[in-house]
Amino acid sequence: MISSLTSSAIVIDTSAVIALTNPSDKFHQQSQYFFKNTRSVLWILLNATTHETFTRLRYNIDLKTALNTYDWLRSKPFRIINFDMSDEKEARVLLQKYQDQKFSFHDALCAAMMLRIGMFRIFTFDKDFWTMGFQVEPGITGANIS
Repeated sequence: MISSLTSSAIVIDTSAVIALTNPSDKFHQQSQYFFKNTRSVLWILLNATTHETFTRLRYNIDLKTALNTYDWLRSKPFRIINFDMSDEKEARVLLQKYQDQKFSFHDALCAAMMLRIGMFRIFTFDKDFWTMGFQVEPGITGANIS
């Protein structure tokens, strides 16, 4: 059961994947260092994150990079978690709760899934998760992330 592994698990967000794969991303070096030097971690991805990442890389870089990254995310060391209908409903609740923020539906969906399975650590460079009270890795705060 995934809940028994949450203490050693970190969810990975699209912004972290983009930073890992794009050498021109401003967080590339920081993301590479964090990913390579974080040991004994179960990397968790929301299935929709693989789709969102593909789309962003396809539009902003190229098809080859997008496909290679998609394939990488669908393999080890990542564990894919599917969202369910309750996550979609909770995402809407979160979007309404934080209506003063411009959260993407994907971020709200990811947060809803994390809350459902009891996960609070996320590898991201997106301040939305910090705003929602998650533990953002690699230890950045809302004051210095995009």
